[in-house]
Amino acid sequence: MSTALNTQTDREVRYVQRMEKKRVEQQNIDRAIRASNRNKDISNDVSTRNNNISNEVSSEIRALSTKKRSVNTRINNSNVSYSSYFW
Repeated sequence: MSTALNTQTDREVRYVQRMEKKRVEQQNIDRAIRASNRNKDISNDVSTRNNNISNEVSSEIRALSTKKRSVNTRINNSNVSYSSYFW
């Protein structure tokens, strides 16, 4: 009767099933939490990226307008036309 040593009782079977069910439920909870965190990270990344792009564009516009002002001031002060150099 060596086979009797390897068989599970009904109580052991129910216990294993309960533990398996708890493990699956915990995995589902963990998966939902990870998905939520991932969605938060993605939305934060998008907003950060948009802010970075906006700041970069703003600084570039400022630099170009400052450069244009300095060129205009130089032209107005020297009373010299630079158009002949570009034609």
